[in-house]
Amino acid sequence: MRIFKVPFDIKREEKIFGGYLSLRQVIYLMLSASSLSILATQIPMVFKILFISIIGLFFILCAFLKINEQYFDKLFFYAFKYAFRKKIYLYERCGK
Repeated sequence: MRIFKVPFDIKREEKIFGGYLSLRQVIYLMLSASSLSILATQIPMVFKILFISIIGLFFILCAFLKINEQYFDKLFFYAFKYAFRKKIYLYERCGK
């Protein structure tokens, strides 16, 4: 029986939508597009545009932005977790 090595790259996501977008990116783009549902509410247009641009920009950054080989959504989650976790401070006496 012949054995073939199958090359794979574990650092990149598999592009399954048209060869350009991964499943994670498509989900974030759908969430960004769903921010347009705010247009159906009864709030002033200035607030609608502000909310849509903030929410849409956040999800687009989550879909495409990479900082130091790490996607923005993971980086944001780690920063959020760090900011709200309990921190332990140790005091040690020196010179004893």
